[in-house]
Amino acid sequence: MPNRHSLCVHAHFYQPTREDPLTGIIPVEQGAHPYANWNERIYETCYKPNAALGNFARISFNIGPTLSKWLRQYHPKVLDQIVASDRQNLDHYGVGNAIAQPFHHTILPLGKRRDKQTQIRWGIYEFERTFKHKPQGMWLPETAVDQETLEVLVENGIEFTILAPWQADIIEVNQGKAYQVILPGHKSIKVFFYHSGLSARVSFDPQATVNADVFARNFVKPEFAAGGQNQWLMIATDGELYGHHQIFRDKFLSYLLDGSISAQHIETVYPGLQLTQQKVFPVVKVRDNTSWSCHHGVQRWRGDCACTPNGEWKKPLREALERISDEVDKVFIDSCQGIVENVWEARDRYIEVFSGERKFSDWLQDIAGSVLPDGKFEQLEKLFQAELECQRMFTSCGWFFNDLDRIEPRNAVIYGAHAVWLVRQATGFDISPEAALLLEKSTSLQNHLSALDFYKDAMRRFKQTQPLSYIFAC
Repeated sequence: MPNRHSLCVHAHFYQPTREDPLTGIIPVEQGAHPYANWNERIYETCYKPNAALGNFARISFNIGPTLSKWLRQYHPKVLDQIVASDRQNLDHYGVGNAIAQPFHHTILPLGKRRDKQTQIRWGIYEFERTFKHKPQGMWLPETAVDQETLEVLVENGIEFTILAPWQADIIEVNQGKAYQVILPGHKSIKVFFYHSGLSARVSFDPQATVNADVFARNFVKPEFAAGGQNQWLMIATDGELYGHHQIFRDKFLSYLLDGSISAQHIETVYPGLQLTQQKVFPVVKVRDNTSWSCHHGVQRWRGDCACTPNGEWKKPLREALERISDEVDKVFIDSCQGIVENVWEARDRYIEVFSGERKFSDWLQDIAGSVLPDGKFEQLEKLFQAELECQRMFTSCGWFFNDLDRIEPRNAVIYGAHAVWLVRQATGFDISPEAALLLEKSTSLQNHLSALDFYKDAMRRFKQTQPLSYIFAC
């Protein structure tokens, strides 16, 4: 029997929430000129052309929930094309090629278990709403992982995830097969380790991806070892690479998967399909608190790290937002007593409201099971909104870059400030004093502005503008 060689390209498509908490609208972003914001610019250079070329049908991919929600609102036809690509494979093979993602792209190992669960459940909800079936796999933000995260994935029905090879707790991982990680309670999860060399070449060597035929012949084909076994390889990259970060790479991807690799007798595949073909899964352990974009674990998102020099601002910013989150949680729990039996289950279900599927008053009435005074409805609506802000303020890009004075950290602080404002409006409590001291310690090397400056600017806006009833743009 001849060798069976298969290639999977996984593309991680994602954009963070950028909406102003008062208006629900993305402000004009000057750097995206001539487009109004970065979402629109990347849509034109990446999402739209890749959908038109049919690339989504031939790759493995995840669409971040905040991106799918934005596409649904502003470019539903392209989202429909993407969904149809997954449906095409689901109907033909019985398994789709789209996988889910936690909702706000937070670094899950840095969060509480209940926050991991909320992010994963919200991500599954948005996937099912978009693709109309349950997800088999889930892409972890920055592939950041620990055992607890894997446990929560399995508890919520996820069968596999994708990691970098250095996240395996063995010296050399076989990148040509899927593994399994054994978890407590006789449970397990499958893990696909992408090919580091091919993935890095596609991501960081523009010359290598000028010609798809040359790439398939010179780089992909030699990675398949001689021998009789069936083999597969995965290339994993940011999806925005194809057309946005690298011009014309959407066309490279199309040519690669629709001609170039078949000329080398290589098939296309994706993880869900590979699971139907591989029968034996070697056992492996994962290295806790590791990721694909920080070789210092997850340090990039919690403190100073060689990946981003001058990152002293990161630790106090995270500590400040964690303090805000802790204080919001305390008020939330106290205010829900006697009304909501399980506050964290209720928060997990709150996506039914902020997705726009249900009105808060009707939803809470079902959760509470008893008649509540109007004042209590209004109070709890603000506190559930505050919990939502506490989720999105930890979006990973707030800590990814090397300076505080960027749109991403500013947005994290604005969402934190809005959580504090909502608690103050709901209860009269000011939960900010200790957080303010930490925000003041987080400063920009470029202009010496602090996170507290951003926080105060946001609070001035909230005071000057009567906040609208929450616009579901998270």
